Amino acid sequence: MSEDRHFGYKKAQIENFLKGEFKKKFKRNAKISLRKRQKFIAEVTRKVAKRFGKDVLLLINFSKNGFCTVVSPAKTESTDKGKLVKSFIHPQVFYTSHCVDRFSERMNSHENCVITLDAFFAEALSTYGENDGFLTCPDGVFAYELVDARFIIKTYINFDLLSDDQIKQFYGSSMISMLPKEYATDDILGADFVLADEYDEHIGKPGN
Repeated sequence: MSEDRHFGYKKAQIENFLKGEFKKKFKRNAKISLRKRQKFIAEVTRKVAKRFGKDVLLLINFSKNGFCTVVSPAKTESTDKGKLVKSFIHPQVFYTSHCVDRFSERMNSHENCVITLDAFFAEALSTYGENDGFLTCPDGVFAYELVDARFIIKTYINFDLLSDDQIKQFYGSSMISMLPKEYATDDILGADFVLADEYDEHIGKPGN
């Protein structure tokens, strides 16, 4: 019950803040273009994330003078691993606050990180069992721990931060479909490193 009261208080604060920002930005009953809407959403999302946390989802109705619905993760809890933030769509998945912060920093994102984390995690789930303690998606790697039948996502490592050896480990031949397309090449001789085993055969072909 105390968590509900806390969320209700936080929700009211965010709604009042948003109403103030909306009044400063737009005239009453003025028609608001899509470009202005997108710019406003980006600005207030960044401000709300800074003041109230990155686990807040704003749904803004521009036809009702900025009326908004505020959605927050159903549950957070404090543990010896720090604060855990529950996934929106995976009931047994929790992200550490460290993971949320690192993800936001590495993706340069001020939007709702939990929603984006959920989308990446859903794709990464298909790689369970390939690398113990890690899940792979095209954008990066999750480090996880299973605790009492729950997925605890400890951190997220962006693809750009992986070493060549780590890329070979997480995006090897069985995982090559997860490799970001911009990092693949049709010309194997121009590659910085090779993930598949066909390199020697390719070199031995006529014309190479």
